[in-house]
Amino acid sequence: MDRSRTPASQRKRQKGMHSPKFSCSYEIKFNNFVIFIMQRKMGITRRTFLMELARSKGFRVESELSDSVTHIVAENNSYPEVLDWLKGQAVGDSSRFELLDISWLTACMEAGRPVDSEMKYRLMEQADRFPTLNTPESEVPSFTASKVSQYSCQRKTTLNNCNKKFTDAFEIMAENYEFRENEIFCLEFLRASSVLKSLPFPVTRMKDIQGLPCMGDQVRDVIEEIIEDGESSRAKDVLNDERYKSFKQFTSVFGVGVKTSEKWFRMGLRTLEEVKADKTLKLSKMQRAGFLYYEDLVSSVSKAEADAVSLIVKNTVCTFLPDALVTITGGFRRGKKIGHDIDFLITNPGPREDDELLHKVVDSWKKQQFGRDLRRYATHERKMMLDNHALYDKRKRIFLKAGSEEEIFAHLGLDYVEPWERNA
Repeated sequence: MDRSRTPASQRKRQKGMHSPKFSCSYEIKFNNFVIFIMQRKMGITRRTFLMELARSKGFRVESELSDSVTHIVAENNSYPEVLDWLKGQAVGDSSRFELLDISWLTACMEAGRPVDSEMKYRLMEQADRFPTLNTPESEVPSFTASKVSQYSCQRKTTLNNCNKKFTDAFEIMAENYEFRENEIFCLEFLRASSVLKSLPFPVTRMKDIQGLPCMGDQVRDVIEEIIEDGESSRAKDVLNDERYKSFKQFTSVFGVGVKTSEKWFRMGLRTLEEVKADKTLKLSKMQRAGFLYYEDLVSSVSKAEADAVSLIVKNTVCTFLPDALVTITGGFRRGKKIGHDIDFLITNPGPREDDELLHKVVDSWKKQQFGRDLRRYATHERKMMLDNHALYDKRKRIFLKAGSEEEIFAHLGLDYVEPWERNA
């Protein structure tokens, strides 16, 4: 058949209404449910992952929209958007489908079986405009929830978080799922937290989140409980959970992740003190450093300290690449006053490159660790003053002649330490 002469509507039907295709590698347990997951606004990778996950749970999931589909699942698509998409697929009667939010599918995955397609899961016409709290409605600029993007790079989010009581609970839940290596529910709470942080008003009722992306079933349950009771019992249970508390401690050590935490927990270890006391454990080089410098690594860093460190980094880098630009990135660049680390971006606008730059910078600091103690020793033990130019004996009030490092060490009464032996 000459495809170029086929009517456009018929070509769309041929494209969208193929014969059923689903994985045969899993046992189908729920034959009355034939699911199609829309790729629109989701992306092919996430869609493929969700399809295979649902199939592994015994659901029948089709890769193409067909006449046998009973449930259409969409993420971050409003009811009108799904209807428009179905019209584009030349589907005449869309009422034969259950049009559901992705939260229905995640609820099914958690339960391991189909859950009722209640009103909270169904896509339908809804009001999307919300007034800002305590502001007369006539003065409030319209806020359209359906226009809030699922992507944080398309949202403006300041440090002024109007919904901290919700996002704190979400992040506790997300961390707990991360410790249990459940990426789906971890991301569900993290994305919901990100969305609520971007809102210019505090959520005070369930209607306020209608039409917002990333508001899954579990997320809604936590929001509803906080609105009604002022706190989340689920988040509270997590904070009191022995496994969560142990993993929280273990992963605070540099070089320790979920796998190692799981291993230690199964060994019966519950605290860092118990880990340090267990002489049978073989720690990696990073983990040994993590315990050695634990207090420094977990302590907070102020903006003033970050600026001071930035100056040190800039001065050291510029001794090797004078035109280099050193920029603070991460949390401090986003306006935070307190952080746990300092991130830098080092760029060189000129044609010159130096692949060994970072090694040179670190080596120079290692020498300064050592050099600082050398000066301290000279001052406190020998009553001398050592700087980059000379060695001065304060008791004799004379400069001591020295043509080499070996002579400096000799004046100080020290055995000479070779440069490669100064990694203090």
